[in-house]
Amino acid sequence: MSDRTDPPAENPAENPEVPEALSASDAANVMDTLDRNRNKIIFGVAAIAIVVCAVLVSVQLKKQKHIDAAKAYSTALEKSEVASFDAVVVDFPGSIAAGNALLSKAKLLSDQGKPEDARATLEQFINDFGEHPRFPQGLYALGNLYHVSGDREKAEDYYNQTIAAQEDGEMTPLTRIRLGDLDLENGDKEAADQHYQDVYTLHPGTPFFAVAEEKLGLLKVGTPKVVDRPEPEPAPAPKEDKPAASDPKGEETKPAAPAKPADAKGKAKAKGKAAEKADPKPAQGAKGKAKDKAPAPAAKPKPATDPKPKAKADPKPKAAPESKPKAAPKPAAAPKPAESPKPAAKAGSTDAPSE
Repeated sequence: MSDRTDPPAENPAENPEVPEALSASDAANVMDTLDRNRNKIIFGVAAIAIVVCAVLVSVQLKKQKHIDAAKAYSTALEKSEVASFDAVVVDFPGSIAAGNALLSKAKLLSDQGKPEDARATLEQFINDFGEHPRFPQGLYALGNLYHVSGDREKAEDYYNQTIAAQEDGEMTPLTRIRLGDLDLENGDKEAADQHYQDVYTLHPGTPFFAVAEEKLGLLKVGTPKVVDRPEPEPAPAPKEDKPAASDPKGEETKPAAPAKPADAKGKAKAKGKAAEKADPKPAQGAKGKAKDKAPAPAAKPKPATDPKPKAKADPKPKAAPESKPKAAPKPAAAPKPAESPKPAAKAGSTDAPSE
């Protein structure tokens, strides 16, 4: 064997000691770099943490502000006052609740008969809330106000803006129906029919399907002829009610039925019978003898008493509308009893002459 040693191989893979030396040097360089830039790294990490915290706080504040604005709008809806809606717009400018408050305020003013103030409110909404979710609704409401007032050009303009803002939105089918109404008012039945048909073809399943169908039916029927309304018949004259009798207290009472008078023939018969009982037989003539030497005195006749006539009971008076009880009518005066007949003169008050 020779004592010569082979030189080290040039391939680093064949020499395992070389990669270990390189890795140790790289680690030392990294540590030196960290030591030199330690302060910068600390400041960077702190800045990132601050930004993240700021974003989280901002999101939370916006969320809380949105909740407060929604509560304020709900309170304003319950009060339904113009001042309450204005307070939401001032306290939460640019929020969704502020835009909703302007739309509700415009509707309230329109219901109160103030179309000019309602139009001004809707114009403010359109100018300040172009990104609001209910922006097409504001356009339609403004066009409808101009339509009702008779300004058809502005109404058509805002209707077209509504469709352009939301081609297949919630308000689009109703807007097409209103455009058809405008064409029908202008006398263009073909254009009106086309707008009504678009509701079927472009918006299937819309809740305004029944409205469009009714409009098409009326369009086929046409305008009905105007018939003069007949004059109403004169009303019959009211019957005059007879005034009922009233008592001194002012309460109405029915007149009492008069009592039936006693029978005159019955009175005469009673008087005749009483006179027959009281009168004795007449004395004989002067030539005849008196049968009774001492005639007995005439018995006192009993006074003829007529039974009191039974008067019919008065019907109870109808209850008057007042709460005061009615006074009972005064009973009819009873007839006076018949006078007793005077006793007849004693027969044979003078003695007959003796023979």
